[in-house]
Amino acid sequence: MLKNIMIISASESFAIKAMEQKLLSVDISAYQVAARIAEIGSNIERAGLIVLYLDERMAAMTASLQNMLSYLNDKMYESNKMLVIIAKRKDYETAMRYISEDFVLQFFDRPMNMDVFMSTVSDYLNGTEKSTEEGSEKGDSENAAAAQQQQQKRKFTSDMVVVKKRKILLVDDDASYLRIIRNWLKDGYEVGVASSGLQAIMWLAKNDVDLILLDYKMPVCSGAQIYAMLKNDSQTQNIPVFFLTGNSERDSVLEILRLNPEGYLLKTFDRKALLTRLEEFFEFR
Repeated sequence: MLKNIMIISASESFAIKAMEQKLLSVDISAYQVAARIAEIGSNIERAGLIVLYLDERMAAMTASLQNMLSYLNDKMYESNKMLVIIAKRKDYETAMRYISEDFVLQFFDRPMNMDVFMSTVSDYLNGTEKSTEEGSEKGDSENAAAAQQQQQKRKFTSDMVVVKKRKILLVDDDASYLRIIRNWLKDGYEVGVASSGLQAIMWLAKNDVDLILLDYKMPVCSGAQIYAMLKNDSQTQNIPVFFLTGNSERDSVLEILRLNPEGYLLKTFDRKALLTRLEEFFEFR
């Protein structure tokens, strides 16, 4: 079995590139192809496993996408390939109108648990490779049938993947802004709020957190000063921080980037843009 993964997606986005790097770190090569019949047809044979990444750009089930999914289903049957689907549940359910569940190794609800994804992919490729080698050595057709049965047993349902809510701390001196962002996030994340650096430090002393969204411009104690305190404390130095800023001018952005945070977000973002950025970030942690 080739340790190659074909990733079908709308484009080679930040999320796809991060996935490719993660796979490469465990000696699995990944290549992205557009969700078009011609590209899938010319690239599927060299894939040991296929990943279908359905993001917002592929959520609308157009006629061309329906045709692509039907074609993919037929090609997996012909070439005995298996599929991992990464999507929102509603998009997964729509896609499964065109794809047989017999070809689905596992479904991951976005935001995806990267550790489970890596383990699933690695176990499948390594296990199938071993079964193929053993079957070749023994020259026994029964071994091939047994390997196929074992492959089918590896199928999972989404209920087996328990996605724990991530914790986010919002730090901003604007109370109304805190309420807005908290309401945007509360359905998908556990959200803590702090209106000053002192409150943030006190909150972090009692709570674990996966990400801090920190206002860069605050009175008394600025975002840069709070960030420095976090990085100088062994308890908080490894917590990723995204700065929030209302200034998109080049010099202002460079000033933020020189601090080397995990990233930054302009306060002009809307709810969809914020949630998409956070999903991409957590998907590959």
